[in-house]
Amino acid sequence: MNALKTTLRHLWRNRLFTALNIIGLSIGISGCWVIYRIVSYEFSFDQQQPNRERIYRVVSRFKYDGTESGNAGVPKPLPEAIRRQVPGVEQVVPVWDQWTQSARIPGGKTGADRFSEPKNQIMTNRPYFELVPYRWLAGSVATALDAPDKVVLTQSRAEEYFPGVEAANVLGRTIVYDDTVAVRVSGVVADLDFPSSFNAKEIFPLEPKGDVAAQWGGVSSNNRLYLQLAPKASSPTVLKQINAISYQHGQENMKKYHFERWHALMPLADVHFSTEYGENMRKANRNVLYGLMGIAAFLLVLACINYINLTTAQVPQRAKEIGIRKTLGSSRWHLIRQFLGETLVITFLAVLLSYLLSIWVLATFHELIPEGMENHVSYWKIAAFLLGLMLGVTVLSGVYPGWLITRVQAVSIMRGQATGSVGKNRLTLRKSLIVFQFVVAQLFVVGTMLVGRQLHYLLNKDLGFNREAVVLVQVPWKLWNDPAYQGRQFTMQQELARQPGIARVALGESPMNTSFSSDNFQYRNSRGQVTERSVFYKTIDTTLLALYKIPLLAGRNLSAADTVREYVLNEAALHAFGFRSPQEAIGKFIQKLDGRAIPVVGVVRDFHTGTFYQKIEPLILTSEKQSMRTFNIKLKSSNPEQWQAALRQIEPVWKAFYPTEPFKYKFYDSTLEEMYTSERNTARIINLATAVALVISCLGLFGLSTLIAYQRVKEVGVRKVLGATVLSIVGLLTKDFLKLVLVAILIASPIAYYFTDRWLQNFAYKIDIEWWIFAAGAVMAILIAFITVSFQSIRAALANPVNSLKDS
Repeated sequence: MNALKTTLRHLWRNRLFTALNIIGLSIGISGCWVIYRIVSYEFSFDQQQPNRERIYRVVSRFKYDGTESGNAGVPKPLPEAIRRQVPGVEQVVPVWDQWTQSARIPGGKTGADRFSEPKNQIMTNRPYFELVPYRWLAGSVATALDAPDKVVLTQSRAEEYFPGVEAANVLGRTIVYDDTVAVRVSGVVADLDFPSSFNAKEIFPLEPKGDVAAQWGGVSSNNRLYLQLAPKASSPTVLKQINAISYQHGQENMKKYHFERWHALMPLADVHFSTEYGENMRKANRNVLYGLMGIAAFLLVLACINYINLTTAQVPQRAKEIGIRKTLGSSRWHLIRQFLGETLVITFLAVLLSYLLSIWVLATFHELIPEGMENHVSYWKIAAFLLGLMLGVTVLSGVYPGWLITRVQAVSIMRGQATGSVGKNRLTLRKSLIVFQFVVAQLFVVGTMLVGRQLHYLLNKDLGFNREAVVLVQVPWKLWNDPAYQGRQFTMQQELARQPGIARVALGESPMNTSFSSDNFQYRNSRGQVTERSVFYKTIDTTLLALYKIPLLAGRNLSAADTVREYVLNEAALHAFGFRSPQEAIGKFIQKLDGRAIPVVGVVRDFHTGTFYQKIEPLILTSEKQSMRTFNIKLKSSNPEQWQAALRQIEPVWKAFYPTEPFKYKFYDSTLEEMYTSERNTARIINLATAVALVISCLGLFGLSTLIAYQRVKEVGVRKVLGATVLSIVGLLTKDFLKLVLVAILIASPIAYYFTDRWLQNFAYKIDIEWWIFAAGAVMAILIAFITVSFQSIRAALANPVNSLKDS
């Protein structure tokens, strides 16, 4: 108790340093806390799944034109073929994604009985419930999916559809999907109490549609397949048999279209991190998580270094106290324990403050937080992490200052000979730590500048088309094949074009998006040589090129047609098929491998069709009425303040043609920005890490400058008596610190160049890494360091020399 009282008195007596220590540690700890919650949540996916070591997902691999790619789906007939022909497989579980435009609860009285585009719907079979450990609240696994008009809901979805109704009373209730399909609730299961890749909320029976046996050629990421192997089954043997079956049925297509396809077994533990396979589920990138862990480690080390520097800066001021303790018989271990006790108290207070900081971070940067994290909080794991973190920080931060104190002899301390001996005028550990802090800070500063410039480049580079004041509106997909709505979009296009606030209206796919269609095309030249390429294609109408101001290099625009009759190529396709000029391509015929020859009537300048991670690929533009389902609406005014008035003109027209569907629109600019959400989040993370690193580094530099100013107080007094100016003394006290910052800049610059260059290599189109970025970062670091150090330097320079000289 006496030791605690002594510790608290000392901390209160040195309130400034105590506050700086608490703030520095709390910033580092809160960063670790938030990152720990994110990382531990992501790595906990599927960890509590029973038999997870025997569960695999079957994925598809392709090779075409020497390029290998992956797809999360499998051919639709494959699950049944595996069930019948492959031994050693306990469960064969197909998981087909299902989409509905709306769900309506008949008999609702509150007006909240209609739900738009419900998510996480799947179709599967009974073994799904044997694979996934749901707890049944109502219904039975034996009958839940035994008829096509049934659906099983998770508890959260049942509460959403039927608020206040107990699970048992939800059984038998009717849900009407898309206003046409009525199904009965046949079961309610509790939501999984652990993060899982099995995220379905509505589960429908899987009913074969069409001639399934003829569907071996196509693969969609919406059709996933999970297998649970028998305990002693060999996964390579099972995979070999699966590939043999798939090749037997798919070889005709592979030979015809000149590609290879095979399958792989992905362990369940890897499913959540399989970012290479695009599909309708959220993934995590292992490399990003490792990067976050590295940032957390850096922030924590910086915080500990900051504490060490601030604590050792106080050692000279505590010299007499330490001397008295040694004279009275305190052992080295007792002194170290005293310092560790002080560190433990400060760390405990820092953890309390970091709790508030972490709440602020989670609220402010909520879009960076993984979806569902708040629903899976393990408080005992967080408590264990914080306890371990607190003890670790105490040891890392408290041992060196305590050991430093024990090195000084009591006699020297009592004679006043030790106050200036701690790290004076030589490159000590503390100075090395300051260099390390600014190396990390400089890495973050340069990273912030380069990531910010690349993001600005992505969002502002000329894309090859005009995207200003364009609004996209989608024809509701559930009405695509409804005879009552066939062709309405063309009449509506004409009506919209008459509105005073609209300049143009085009139907067709927007130039740049994340949705791609491709096929194999070939061109036979006059010498009989055949060029075959996989080419992307987009369907547009006759006005879309003019709306986006995409220039023609040769030929003419497409003519209106119900079916595909003409092609327009981009420059990349022109070169891919071997044409030497745009004019040469006009009038030539290109055809799909299983289609008829189509004439090329025009060539347009290259424009970006995908993200800047990809080069501009060969593209064919064509016109086909039945595929035009997107309105591209160019607003007449370039003034954003007048856009809302134009949008108000569009809505009544929409309601006249699609009265049952809500009017939804997106500005094309915002759609393009969404393509770089990951980069924007990366920039925000690095910006935050940079601010934290700079704050912590400056706190450490402040502590070291305080130490040096205290050590050289008599020297400053003598210089002032001899006529030295305040400016010269400030320069004397700051130059050594600026040297440390310069050393840090020299060390950090090549490291920053290496990592930023590696990151930029992911982009096909990117900025250049120019020397002035490093120079600007260096100037920023020097200015920050100078401002931090000059506070103590000016204070020492303005002090009365009489007081410093008479102090013995």
